[in-house]
Amino acid sequence: MPRWLKELLGFFHRKWSVFQGLIGWPLVGEIGDRFLVKPPQLPTKRFGETTHLPTVLEIYVSHEHQWPLDVGRLVDSVYFRHFEPVVFNVCFSCAKPSLLKGGDYANPESHWFNVFFGYYEIDVRCSEWSRPFGFSSAVEGDLAPEFDDLLRIGKSDWNYFSNYIYGVPMEACARHDEDPPTASLRIIEPRVSIGGEEYVEAEVDGLDVVSGYVSGTDGQRLRNNVCGFSSMWRAVFGRPKKSGSLGTSFAGTSMRLRFYARWGKGWDSDLDCEAYKTFIYGGTVNLGYSGPVNNDAFLAAQMEAVRAAMVAGPFAKLERPKRPAKWKAKIARMKEKAAKRKPGTP
Repeated sequence: MPRWLKELLGFFHRKWSVFQGLIGWPLVGEIGDRFLVKPPQLPTKRFGETTHLPTVLEIYVSHEHQWPLDVGRLVDSVYFRHFEPVVFNVCFSCAKPSLLKGGDYANPESHWFNVFFGYYEIDVRCSEWSRPFGFSSAVEGDLAPEFDDLLRIGKSDWNYFSNYIYGVPMEACARHDEDPPTASLRIIEPRVSIGGEEYVEAEVDGLDVVSGYVSGTDGQRLRNNVCGFSSMWRAVFGRPKKSGSLGTSFAGTSMRLRFYARWGKGWDSDLDCEAYKTFIYGGTVNLGYSGPVNNDAFLAAQMEAVRAAMVAGPFAKLERPKRPAKWKAKIARMKEKAAKRKPGTP
């Protein structure tokens, strides 16, 4: 995003109440009560330039139909069908694509293959969940991670929020739905202080997920799984660079995730109640990459970028009104009207 546009958005965010109208619309979320946040930027151009979405992306994971992006209901049916609703908010960065040459996100010869980094806020109702998402208990100060939650949200993010919308066929995504038996969780530091907050630093190793790679030799192609949004996702991540280096399109990748995580409690306008709020900041690398770039140094640069984002924000804090988001309120009104209809009334 051009610097002048960032500054203009920042001015509106600080000064103009009209921008409060954006908050609560579908897909526009917030992290720490901000819908415009500082995206993580690598401290050096050694690993390439990055790009990102202009606002926080929000996806409501529930069995309810959601307009205009219904992927949350799909993810609920695959990974969260036995869980109460989850509000997923993300700010991420990935390799900056070229208009003519495509991007490295779907290029198996690049260290950026299937890689993105950034941070999340994941909210659940206190009345429905006995603990924060991603943590094993709601005891204040307890930062023990819940491994199964981390696997579910990681696979949801790669397989569906990213690659299914990008255009990867459903059947290719589904081949990676099951948790890999080789995936593991390692606690690096049980407690670390950053920006006045306490986090656990941990790593998930060996997460198996689908990729957006198209070989160009097996007749496979990307699809418009989500009308309008698939083209948008390919514009952000970059069109795939066709390559014969892998024989099969949509090949799986084994990923390493390193992250800082903490949780708290507070009001959530989407859920219209007190909620557990989980904050995760992290980076990723593709364990199958064997090129000249050092993966450890690449991951270290990503973690430096997210630490910088953890302690600094570009805009003043803007609180959401304590009311349900507009799209949630619309669903509630529709349910209320349906309940008032007499039996047999069309």
